[in-house]
Formats: sequence, C-alpha cells, structure tokens
Amino acid sequence: MEDLPRIKVEYKDKKNSSGKIVNGVICLSISSRLLPHRQEEHINKLTDKLVNKMNWAQRYDFDGQESPVKNDSDLLYLAETINKSYYKVFLENATFHEQKSSWGTCSLKTKQIYISTRLIGAPMELLWYVVTHELCHLAEPSHNSCFWELVSKACPNYVECRNKLKAFGMQ
Repeated sequence: MEDLPRIKVEYKDKKNSSGKIVNGVICLSISSRLLPHRQEEHINKLTDKLVNKMNWAQRYDFDGQESPVKNDSDLLYLAETINKSYYKVFLENATFHEQKSSWGTCSLKTKQIYISTRLIGAPMELLWYVVTHELCHLAEPSHNSCFWELVSKACPNYVECRNKLKAFGMQ
C-alpha cells in the first residue's frame, strides 16, 4: 500500500469542510459544528479526493524543464515577444507578483500583467500559456469563446497546458 502524504487537519467554526494541497501536504479545514463521526467521514472523503488528485498530478514529470524566465525583465521580454508576434495589444509591464490562489492576473486600467511567483523558473510551456492568457484578457476581459479563440492563436494546446498547470500546482 502506498504511503499517504502528510495530512494537516484544522477544526473551524464554519458550515462546510474543505481541503487543498499546499506544498505536497493535504490541508483539511473541518467544520467543528459536525458530530465527531461526521467529521471523520469528511476527513476520509476529502483525503481520498485529494490523494487521487495528487496521484493524477504525478503523471506529469516536470524535472529538468526549468525555464530561463526567473525575473521581471525576463518575464516582460517573454510577454512582449508573445504580444508582438500574436496580439499587438497595449502592454505597459509584466511582473512576477505574490499570488496564492491564481497563476496570473491583469489590470485593464494600467495594462499590466502579474504572474504568480510560484511560476518563476516553471517550464516554458506553462509560462507561455499563463502569459498568453493574461495578454488575451487585455483584449477580452471575459472567458468567452472569443477569448479562447485569441488564446489558441499563441497557444493552440491551451487545454493540455491548463491540465499541466493544475498538475504543476499540486506538485
């Protein structure tokens, strides 16, 4: 039988239980409003779900795929390269930014894109996708069909990249 990853359980006064993977550790937030046997059920169900996600993510091997994009000037160069080749939208700047719940954001007002510091040195394919995604938001703010058509110009394998990005986040 496989060894389970480390599991951290916190009991909180909230309606629902939830879980996430943080640096390879399963972090569970269990409702303290539940009876003990229901809390145990929630722990088991969430753990099983997250272990399955971790096992799925292990299918992707990211070793040896580190990109040369490791600072803001490298990131801006990548963004400008993609933009000049495919979009030609107005872009003021691209920087790495501390983000815990998203891979990238942009500001329509300042025409800047912000990429999570978790992607510093990430495989180029993933950085290319996230930068492309944010550049496209400068032209099309919503995730409609027009937006995905724009993304596909610079990143035709964007669906696969999204899956790899999810796996990268779990590793």
